[in-house]
Amino acid sequence: MYSQMKKKILLFEPEELLRNTLLEQISLNKDFEVTGISSFEDVQNQLNKSTFDLIIMGTDRKAYSLSSIEQFIKEAQIMSVVLFMIEAETSGTSSFEQSTEKHYFIEKPFRIQHLNKKISTTLAKISNSNEVTYKIGPFTFFPLKKVIILNDKTRTDLTDKEVDILKCLISSGEEAVDRDKLLKQVWNYSSDVTTHTLETHIYRLRQKLETDPSIPRLIISKGGSFTIRSI
Repeated sequence: MYSQMKKKILLFEPEELLRNTLLEQISLNKDFEVTGISSFEDVQNQLNKSTFDLIIMGTDRKAYSLSSIEQFIKEAQIMSVVLFMIEAETSGTSSFEQSTEKHYFIEKPFRIQHLNKKISTTLAKISNSNEVTYKIGPFTFFPLKKVIILNDKTRTDLTDKEVDILKCLISSGEEAVDRDKLLKQVWNYSSDVTTHTLETHIYRLRQKLETDPSIPRLIISKGGSFTIRSI
């Protein structure tokens, strides 16, 4: 069965005790996968290795002031959505516009329930503006972007027809999809399309998805029908 991925959250908080407390509390939500870090270098390293739905950035009155964090975000060209945990006295002093599509704010001190609500609200706003993604084995499939990403790292572009084939197979769940249905939904039974065309596209998809295309484990064909597995 296909399910949407866990939301990946990168938690930057320089104060160790607070960071560990927040990490423990936020991780209680089983829909979240949270990584806790304590330096700008760690932020950059994590972003080089993976992608995150939300970055939570904690400020302090020392090295990690709001202005220094904003400068780091600009210099590092971080494009992810950021939720700033700011000191109350710095509220309204951000060089970023308050509560834009990319930057959100919550004042310290706060109750953990308030933070959790802010996280959920922010992620909901992101989800409303972003596409749904799907897991296919070690890949994440982005239909609108027309890409698959292997282990959050390696990106492979897809053609329009490859995207349509994957969407058709995924929408059928564990039910096999026969060639006629694929030809109808993907090519609308165009007169110049044959089953050979379909087989060619399936072959190319396997080249992109399968560890060994000759022994497919993700796109399975049996008796003229196809299924896709999320293993």
